[in-house]
Amino acid sequence: MQTLEAHQQAGQTGRNDSRPSPRDTKRGTQNFAVDPVEARAELERVLASPDFPATPRNRRFLSFIVERTIGAEGTNGLVTAYDVATRIFGRSADFNTMLDPIVRIEAGKLRRDLETYYLKSGRHSTLRIEVPRGGYSPAFLRQEPACDVVRAPASASGDLPKDAEDELARVLASPDFPATRRNRKFLAYAVEKELAGRHDDLTATLIGTKIFKRGASFDPNKDPIVRIEAGKLRRDLETYYLKSGAANPLRISIPKGAYRPAFSYL
Repeated sequence: MQTLEAHQQAGQTGRNDSRPSPRDTKRGTQNFAVDPVEARAELERVLASPDFPATPRNRRFLSFIVERTIGAEGTNGLVTAYDVATRIFGRSADFNTMLDPIVRIEAGKLRRDLETYYLKSGRHSTLRIEVPRGGYSPAFLRQEPACDVVRAPASASGDLPKDAEDELARVLASPDFPATRRNRKFLAYAVEKELAGRHDDLTATLIGTKIFKRGASFDPNKDPIVRIEAGKLRRDLETYYLKSGAANPLRISIPKGAYRPAFSYL
């Protein structure tokens, strides 16, 4: 892919106001090669697609930063965390990014939602919208429309425990499975306990203490670490099965609202 816009900005400073620093100003005044009409058309396709799973608020987030970046509001493309927080997330004028990480957290979700879209129907687009890490200004990239290739499926024995262990090994070995080291342990632990029939070990409390090293007083109702990481793990598995795992005979998933893995044959 060829980057049409190298523009990024820091956006995560502790400043309370919306005045850009000299560095922000320099970055925000770069020239953009993308055609605003083309950029808006791609934005409309993303927002209209059922393959873009963002929340209504994060859809407004994406629309705001695209319009700001292509200059519709006369700001030379500058996007600050302050503006996103006050314009999209309803924060007050005294918003401070050091005290409230809402923009950084939601930007991470938006990046993952865009990745999901471009792994699905967006893979046929010639223009791609991304939100590079470290800032909130989108980049517009050229990409070659994907050619769908039918992969030869891996074999399955029909023995679920064996097939599940083989599939786990394929997932963990694949560069298309983007999970953190900790979430790889989470997945391996969940599959191991499920196959052993030890369902009582698959509670948020035990996962929190064994995998996420929380103390004996860990309360998942007060510390949502397991729920949050399970959500990331679900998304990482989805990414894997949209890429090299698409033709695998067995799929591993973590259903929402639970931590017991599910296994399904294609």
